[in-house]
Amino acid sequence: MTEDLESVLLALWRETLSHDDLDADSNFFVHGGHSLLGLVMLERVQELTGADLPLADLFECPTPARLGERVRAATADDPAPAPDSPC
Repeated sequence: MTEDLESVLLALWRETLSHDDLDADSNFFVHGGHSLLGLVMLERVQELTGADLPLADLFECPTPARLGERVRAATADDPAPAPDSPC
């Protein structure tokens, strides 16, 4: 599931930012992302994964690999409390 989730998120990064050369450690904001694009992308994340993440999560976890951790936590059967520290 980890690789599949990371692949899904990476595909969303590439689609949203119109960059094919991004990887799992590519920062959304460094590559041209902004809050409005972030909201659009998080809506797609919710559609594809069921994870309803706030925009703050994208600011704290701006790479596919790091946001994947938040998605997994949000969709776990027995979710842990929201982390207080950044990813």
